[in-house]
Amino acid sequence: MDLGLDGRVALIGGGSEGIGYGVAEVLAAEGVKLAIYGLGDDRLQEARSQLSAIAAQEVLAIACDVRVAADCDRAVRETVARFGRLDFMLTNMKGSYGTPFPDDDARWADAWELWTMGPVRLMRSAVPEMRRSGGGSIVNLTSCGVHQMVHETRFSEVPRLALTGYAKYQATELAPENIRVNNILPGWVMTPRAEERFRAVAQQRGVSPSEIEREEAAAVPMGRFASPAEIGRAVAFLFSDAASYITGTNLRVDGGWCENPVA
Repeated sequence: MDLGLDGRVALIGGGSEGIGYGVAEVLAAEGVKLAIYGLGDDRLQEARSQLSAIAAQEVLAIACDVRVAADCDRAVRETVARFGRLDFMLTNMKGSYGTPFPDDDARWADAWELWTMGPVRLMRSAVPEMRRSGGGSIVNLTSCGVHQMVHETRFSEVPRLALTGYAKYQATELAPENIRVNNILPGWVMTPRAEERFRAVAQQRGVSPSEIEREEAAAVPMGRFASPAEIGRAVAFLFSDAASYITGTNLRVDGGWCENPVA
């Protein structure tokens, strides 16, 4: 299927590695004009160079801390200044694997700033530009943990539940303006962080990382982890006009892992 994304403009969160990079790679191959944001390390510039090699034109890399409102505004402004418009946006922040609930309010406040208010700020900045373009599509990358408890990621799932509610309200309010808002809920994805976890657990247990991977993959009905590109193709679909009547939806991309039949 030709998704008709060629020449459209997207701002992609966490585009330097993992799922965010996988999404950006899929979109670059579809001819999308890309801006990626991240915290501004060397990997962000490396990703920009790699993506530019397959994109229709040079990719824009933007240093952005989503906990800072001015950074979110600047990320959107720089994207529009470079490409003239904004059609799509993916908000995406890493989860908190293995982090227990903290006892201090400061860490909870930071979690709220990162996983809830970060996407809120980005959407607040992006929506006026999408209005000027006659519409757009926003996708928030969250987690299956908002549908089924994942104890290992519980700290990041609580603020993501708030984001899920906000996105539903926004989808309803923006639908008359042809701006769609959806959430992608990945399950287990083969990212550098997952591979790092395999190695750490394997070292503790005195086994090979591949054995840890097999054990964890056994919990997924499809028997394997997703690739970042598989998440990327789901995002590309939700961005496209092929999904023109889909808004306010939580789309799980989890190989059947989530067993909750009603969420």
